[in-house]
Amino acid sequence: MPTVLITGANRGIGLEFARQYAAEGWEVLAANRTPFKPMDIVDLGPGTRELRYDGLNEASVADVAARLKGHAIDVAIMNAGYGDDQQLAPEEIDEAHWQRMMLTNTWAPFRLATLIEENLKAGEKKTLVEISSLAASNGTYTGKRQFVYRASKAALNQLWRSLAAEWKPWGCICLALRPGRVQTRMSDYAGELLPEESVSQMRQVIANATPEQSGMHINYDGATVPW
Repeated sequence: MPTVLITGANRGIGLEFARQYAAEGWEVLAANRTPFKPMDIVDLGPGTRELRYDGLNEASVADVAARLKGHAIDVAIMNAGYGDDQQLAPEEIDEAHWQRMMLTNTWAPFRLATLIEENLKAGEKKTLVEISSLAASNGTYTGKRQFVYRASKAALNQLWRSLAAEWKPWGCICLALRPGRVQTRMSDYAGELLPEESVSQMRQVIANATPEQSGMHINYDGATVPW
């Protein structure tokens, strides 16, 4: 069966990714800092394997990579992220806030991606996904505040562009996907999309992705997001 690795699969769109892939018979590797709720893991079925993962703890990251050694991964979705306190005024941003946001949203997904390169090489689909945001777009986003969140997601997009160039020789497709404004805790459940709607469309983008799209910032509906 094909295999998908999902970080932050215990809630929100990460959990919905896990549900939809599990329902289609994929093996789901769920790398979570917080465990699944008991009923969620039961609903996902025996094809789901949970790994304890804290992206800001190098020992935890290395342990996950070691546990996955020799395990082919078709699709890896770096979903885990941090989006609280996005409304801070510029003078309220301190070093601690900057570090937490940048390390969680930028460094952690990039670090894990580098450690599973061989797993992706062994997979058939060889697709690496990061969950981005419209806030990362320099050309279209005009919202206020979100200073560090925007910076973290824009930086993550640039890392994915670099990985797309670096890993092109062995066929990896690196996608920065914007899920839209989804009704999850991060949006205070005020989004226009239900998680199942956003994830269903993003899965179609992933399934139909071409090498020419590697390194691009793509909307959940398949449209290109301007840089």
